[in-house]
Amino acid sequence: MLIDKDSKPEDTILFLSAQILLKLKKHGRINLALIENIYEEINKKQPYFKFNLALNFLYLIDKVKIEGGDLVYVSKKNENS
Repeated sequence: MLIDKDSKPEDTILFLSAQILLKLKKHGRINLALIENIYEEINKKQPYFKFNLALNFLYLIDKVKIEGGDLVYVSKKNENS
């Protein structure tokens, strides 16, 4: 993943991924229909496409999964089973 060195750290996909992961870890699972509420809690000024890219990144590194319409945090315990 390339990180734009001209951007503020809090505007990067990597930072937004970490923020989403913290929220998801706290809640355990979030209904996908309500994911925009989480985006707004993190930063109302960021465009949704950046959060969607952050979710894609988390999915690719196996930190989140989708189950029955919910976005679910994947803990290390779940990865081994």
